[in-house]
Amino acid sequence: MIARTAIVAAFLAAPFILPHAAIAETIPAHDGQWAVEIVTEKGWCDVYRWNIGVAGGRITQVGAPGAVANGSIDPKGRVSVQLARGSDIMSVTGSIVAKTGSGAWVLPNRSCAGHWSAQKLA
Repeated sequence: MIARTAIVAAFLAAPFILPHAAIAETIPAHDGQWAVEIVTEKGWCDVYRWNIGVAGGRITQVGAPGAVANGSIDPKGRVSVQLARGSDIMSVTGSIVAKTGSGAWVLPNRSCAGHWSAQKLA
C-alpha cells in the first residue's frame, strides 16, 4: 500500500529587504504548501490525502519513511512527478493553474490508476 506522505516546502530567507514586487518575482508561482487528494478509479488502491510542499518547482521532501519524490512543476504549471516507496512507483502528471491543480496518476505494479486534485494552502 502506498504510504501517506507529507512533503514540506523549504523557505528561503534573504539577508536584505526586497520591495514586495521583487519578492513575488523571486518566488516561483507554484511554490508553497499544497493539499493533494489522490482518488483511485481503477484497481484496489485507496484514496490518499497528502500535504506536499514545493520549492523552486521541485518536491522538497517526502515525509513517509522510505518514500522519495522525483520530478517537478515547470513555470507553466505542468506536473511530472514520480513518488516512490519500496517497489511502488506512482507516476503523476497534470497541471496547476493559480491555486488549483489536477491530473492523472498510475501505479503499474499494483494495477491502479486514477485522478488527483490539489489546492494551494495559505
